[in-house]
Amino acid sequence: MRNTEWEKSLYEHQHAMIKRLDAFRKAAKTVAYSKDDIMIIEHSFQLLVASMLDLAQYVLKHHYKAEISSRKEVLHALIKNKDVTYEQAEQIRSLIALRDKILNDYLEEHFADLQEAMTLRRYSLVEVLTKEWVARLSNQEV
Repeated sequence: MRNTEWEKSLYEHQHAMIKRLDAFRKAAKTVAYSKDDIMIIEHSFQLLVASMLDLAQYVLKHHYKAEISSRKEVLHALIKNKDVTYEQAEQIRSLIALRDKILNDYLEEHFADLQEAMTLRRYSLVEVLTKEWVARLSNQEV
């Protein structure tokens, strides 16, 4: 059974994370990031990527009746079901890899990678896929 309230809440959450990252991306041209800023950016990015994987897992369950037990299996299932293009899969793979690096990066060795991803606005794919996947679920109900 679909939970449209959860879908809406997740989309709003993602949109808020994207707005937050965009604000930091734009401010980076004029100011250096403080330690708190870096923590906020990293946390926002981690939550955004995690929410994308959670929604993909949800779509796979409700659209394909596929039970995916962990986030690590999600990308493979998306590719298998042709839910993403090759280019999208590669972008998702790089977002996941960056998230994993940051998740375990207590020395902030990978923040430059995140700054590059922000400069290129790589995280915007999340919102595009969210809209596509929710639309797919909605079309399935018709």
